[in-house]
Amino acid sequence: MDEGNPVLDASLLAALVATLLPGADGWPGGAAVGAQFALATRLVEQRGEAALEQVLAVLRGDADRLLRHDEAAVAAWEARDPKLFGWVRDAAFMAYYESPLVASAINAHGHPYQLRPHIAGYKLPRFDPDRDTPTHRRGRYIATADVVRVRP
Repeated sequence: MDEGNPVLDASLLAALVATLLPGADGWPGGAAVGAQFALATRLVEQRGEAALEQVLAVLRGDADRLLRHDEAAVAAWEARDPKLFGWVRDAAFMAYYESPLVASAINAHGHPYQLRPHIAGYKLPRFDPDRDTPTHRRGRYIATADVVRVRP
């Protein structure tokens, strides 16, 4: 990987994440929860060190505006290279919502959210045919006792 200025590069990634995910009204900003670290790690793991250097080169090219959190700088990058930008944006958003601090904010706003729902799942009420049968009239509910095996 090309040797840039690591302090500037770290600041640029943090500025990008802070611009994409500024936070407000009880929501922490992306840089405040460290989403830039997970973004950089994911970028190297999935696309290699050269991809991280490619992103850093883009950010260095507009460093002054990016460090001022100028949304126009981010929009210009998106217009120039929508594929790379889209991947970085999506990875930043994923990194943000993987943060325990963001999960805490989601819960504080009244929405149940677990970082690892696959372990215990979400508590759901027992299925009630009167309440839970679809009303859109596409398909139908079949009680478990009425399910029959399909013959091969």
